Amino acid sequence: MTRPCTVLRSVCLLVAVAAAGCRANAPLSLPDAARTGGIVLRASPSSLVIRPGSSGRIRFSVVDATGLPVADYPVDFAIANESGGEDTAGAKLSTQHSLTSASGDAVVEIIVGTLARNDRPAIFAVQATCPGSTGAQAEITVTTNAYSVEILPVPADDLLGSASVVSTRLYFYDNAACADLDLNDIGASEGQARAPHVNPPFVFSGVAATGVHAVLGIGLDGSGVVRVGGCVDVPGSALHESETIHAILLMDHLFPVPSGAFDVASDFQLNPAPPALTTIRSAWQQWARCPLDPARLWIDCTIAALGNTASLNGTICVPGPGTVGALGDLLIASRGTVVAPLATTLATPSDTPCHGATDSAGNPSLESAVDALFSAARGPISAANLGAFATELATLLDDIRIDSRMTISQSSDANNYRVDHDLLAISFPDALLPVSFKAQVLGLPVTTARGILATLKADQLSIEGHAFTLRLGTSARYAFEASSLKSRSAEDSTALVEAIFGQARWSEQDTVLTGCAAMDAIACDHTHQPRGCLLDACQAGLTALGRALAGVFDNLDGAGLDFRLSGSAPVIDLDMDGRADALGVPGSAGGLIAGPGLWSGEIDARAGSYLTYGSWSASRATVSH
Repeated sequence: MTRPCTVLRSVCLLVAVAAAGCRANAPLSLPDAARTGGIVLRASPSSLVIRPGSSGRIRFSVVDATGLPVADYPVDFAIANESGGEDTAGAKLSTQHSLTSASGDAVVEIIVGTLARNDRPAIFAVQATCPGSTGAQAEITVTTNAYSVEILPVPADDLLGSASVVSTRLYFYDNAACADLDLNDIGASEGQARAPHVNPPFVFSGVAATGVHAVLGIGLDGSGVVRVGGCVDVPGSALHESETIHAILLMDHLFPVPSGAFDVASDFQLNPAPPALTTIRSAWQQWARCPLDPARLWIDCTIAALGNTASLNGTICVPGPGTVGALGDLLIASRGTVVAPLATTLATPSDTPCHGATDSAGNPSLESAVDALFSAARGPISAANLGAFATELATLLDDIRIDSRMTISQSSDANNYRVDHDLLAISFPDALLPVSFKAQVLGLPVTTARGILATLKADQLSIEGHAFTLRLGTSARYAFEASSLKSRSAEDSTALVEAIFGQARWSEQDTVLTGCAAMDAIACDHTHQPRGCLLDACQAGLTALGRALAGVFDNLDGAGLDFRLSGSAPVIDLDMDGRADALGVPGSAGGLIAGPGLWSGEIDARAGSYLTYGSWSASRATVSH
């Protein structure tokens, strides 16, 4: 008798459902007193767990603004798959339209079939609407499991940023552990989760009592920006049937998360200038420091070469009486009286005296005789503007840009990161001709710093000290040659020396002497010495001059790792997805007002260590595959 009765009841149920379905095809007409507002619709229960192949009921109550039930009022029902998935376990409703009872209730039965995947529940909603109401819905979970867990999200108290959290959103991942998720990129795994819970109590039903399930939580501020987050694993073995267990989710990760690769632009203004720059400028101003330059400089280098002191301790061509032999002393005696240098030049202790057009006896000086060799070249030498070198050098080193790439990865500790920093290029935007060099072209020995510790706190990423080989002096020399010297048609300092002093001319009958030959003829005659007395010294002096002018840049170089950095920058999330889009911005971006990052740097130069400060910003790198 039992089986026929069971079959009979099943047939009756199917007939009833079919009849209800037929009635549902004819929408109920609105009552004569349909409301345009003030109607409240509530679902009871607000969530329901149904086993596959079974059914369940939801009661929707309609009350007016005073809380009294509204009878004989039309209510419409529909299935809404709010999670965005396709699995609703074949759910059907007993009706799509109903009138409330005398107590203001309308009941709908949900009949479900089988699950598409037995290891994952189907989650959808039953939506109820009626005139004058915003509607109500109940969450339906179809699963073979009867276990539930309530998650208690707790932002860590010691994190700056957690105080700004005004709302919390929780995502539940069936059969997935926190280790399988990327907290740094929530959007990548959001589609694998159940529909997010945004209002407490945060209870998730229909949880399997096997495996591990992850719950990911994020805290948002009043603008909807993700500020903190965390994840907790819920082991299925810890669940109990018909009992809701509680699990604490500690949200101890700050957002936005700066993981990924970033292209960095850093600007350093060397102001005040490093001490080594004074030595460099002093050397290059020798071209036009005195009224009779470059003749005075040429004589200095030639006499200094007689004593093999054309370049001594970084100074340029310093001849000393008693150290340059008899010929050198004779030449020194024939030089002009000491005169003041040009007012526009720097005064440095290593400067040699300037000499005038007459000697102590009032006779034409050696300087005046050598200066006359440039009579025909006054125009080209004037156009070369040799006196501007010192100013151009100061401007060149006023601003240095360093392009680099940071690759930031999560550390084992919350809110700590590891940074790999690669130096890519050095630019001199304020050079006479802006110029940039790639790091590999410069041949810098160490351009990468690995495993740098960085800490995220209060939207600021702080990066600990690390070092490169910058070789600022060598880089500056290349930039000076590519800008200031190139504009004067010279490749380097040696080529410039040859070009300038090669314009000296001395004519004797049908013979025209140039360069050192002209210098030798004039100077040897002036001191009543045989021709050829200074040919070797002149050439040696000019060679030494070219080398010394290039070598003074070495004062800005250091040995080993000569450039150390540490700094911080605000972390910027432009699209509010919890993932950093930039580190530091020069002004306002995307409606956000932030400042650039700041560097504290130390240049370890031969002439002494130099502290400098810079600003930087970084944008997320586009990685090609």
